[in-house]
Amino acid sequence: MTSAPLSFAKTVKKKQRSFELPAPAAPLADTHAHLTCFWNKTPAEALARAARAGVRSLVTLWDPIADDFDSFPAFRAWLAEQLAAAREQAEREGASLDLFDNVRFLAGVHPYGALDFMSRESQVLRQLREALLDPLCAGIGEIGLDYHFDADDNIEAAPHDVQIACMESQLALASENGVPVELHLRNDAGDEAREAHADAYRVLQEHGVPQAGCVLHCFTEDLPTAERFFGLGCYIAFGGAATFKRNEGIREAFAACPLDRILFETDCPYMAPEPIRGVECEPAMIGFTVNALAHDRAERAGEDPGLVARAAWENARRLFY
Repeated sequence: MTSAPLSFAKTVKKKQRSFELPAPAAPLADTHAHLTCFWNKTPAEALARAARAGVRSLVTLWDPIADDFDSFPAFRAWLAEQLAAAREQAEREGASLDLFDNVRFLAGVHPYGALDFMSRESQVLRQLREALLDPLCAGIGEIGLDYHFDADDNIEAAPHDVQIACMESQLALASENGVPVELHLRNDAGDEAREAHADAYRVLQEHGVPQAGCVLHCFTEDLPTAERFFGLGCYIAFGGAATFKRNEGIREAFAACPLDRILFETDCPYMAPEPIRGVECEPAMIGFTVNALAHDRAERAGEDPGLVARAAWENARRLFY
């Protein structure tokens, strides 16, 4: 891989203001990006901007139930088209092309699809096994437990036992195939017992953490919750929500997480970080999150921010490549 980009995307706009992107202290890896879900931009242009912003690795996702593709080959052809268009644009702009050889995807059914998954489990598992044969497929995800009632989209949580069975089936698939898994865990509003995390912890204890690795994606909980999972050897991925002013507890968890277990992600197009919160998020924006959390950790723990950023990069490479 080349040591530095030839050009660098310097600013991101929010309304009429421009915000300068921090120069990356290490190569950037976005370990969870929904390229299929953008509202007002194309994946190709977002990938080209990411290349200019110092992103050198990216993991996206394919959900055979939720995504609008007829089959896995249809998704795979679409991804190839987006990568080719992004590479062409980045080459015209004089950006590093490293990213385009380092995009991977995970295949899995989100807990929103748990009922559908269990109604045709064997068929969906066949699709996931097909995806795992692809050289760009790096694991299973996002799977997990979502006990939250989504009032914005009027999505009622599936019965907890159904979600647990869906998670267990896909967790077993990851272990059988020697690949890592990314978990989506969300509790219902006001649930101080953090039931989704408690149930997921029990499942991992009973079935074992996949030897290839397990990631808690988009971690938005407190330090005691984080400690339980990195005590199991899990990786914990932090996104834009960790930069929000009210989320001191997430930053505390990040500062205490072992360096060999931290990851960064955007979860784009959702939850753009400060100072551009509220815009449609994209991978190029991950530098804001890395910079904010690395410096916050440096203040709390006395660690060099560049070493924190480098550790997250090395963790991502170890997990997905």
